[in-house]
Amino acid sequence: MIKVLIVDNELLAGVRIERLLTAMQNIIFVGQATNRSSTMAMVEAQAPDIVLMKTPMPEMGTVSFPKVFNQVVLNPIVVFCPSLDQFECGPLRGNLIGAILSASKEVHNKRRQLYAGARSCLYAYSYQGIDVIPIEDVRLLKADQKYVRAYTANTDFTINESLKGLEQEFPNLFIRIHRNALVTKGAIQGIRRIEGRSLAMLDDIDIQPEISRRLEPKLRKLTAQL
Repeated sequence: MIKVLIVDNELLAGVRIERLLTAMQNIIFVGQATNRSSTMAMVEAQAPDIVLMKTPMPEMGTVSFPKVFNQVVLNPIVVFCPSLDQFECGPLRGNLIGAILSASKEVHNKRRQLYAGARSCLYAYSYQGIDVIPIEDVRLLKADQKYVRAYTANTDFTINESLKGLEQEFPNLFIRIHRNALVTKGAIQGIRRIEGRSLAMLDDIDIQPEISRRLEPKLRKLTAQL
């Protein structure tokens, strides 16, 4: 979950942005601060991951104020916005959602750096919010232009990751079967030959990704051991 604090001295604007945040998956609205002192109090009490701050704000400088956050244990990411009530609808709404998602990615990267070890989940970011994908649910990872599609038993997600990075991070979980595909080792049912091509049969999903000739011997050796 990503916790968001709104800093705006106009209460009505905060109510409008709260509606937007509430509609986004895995985004939690933790409150609205209206001045410097209430902002610091709420940062310490709620430990928000993101602070949406109206600019300009009385008593707050856009350059100096974020430095104050360095004095607290959890340093939130500050997103500066001109009058927040302008973002409720229209193209500016999309800009604000994009800024929240971008800041959310930064939060997740910070958490990875803070807590060493392999991740237990992946994240898919969209205008509906954030989908959390447990690693153990993934059956197939397939490159799709500059993104990767993660397939689970129930659905698929577009994630902003690289196959190479995922392969290096989870060498014991995934095996490469093609330059554009990784499969979960434990999900492999077998190899199927059709029209001169080799396809991987996987648990829980109907998709049978193609296996490259170069990587097929390695996959056959693995399947013999399963």
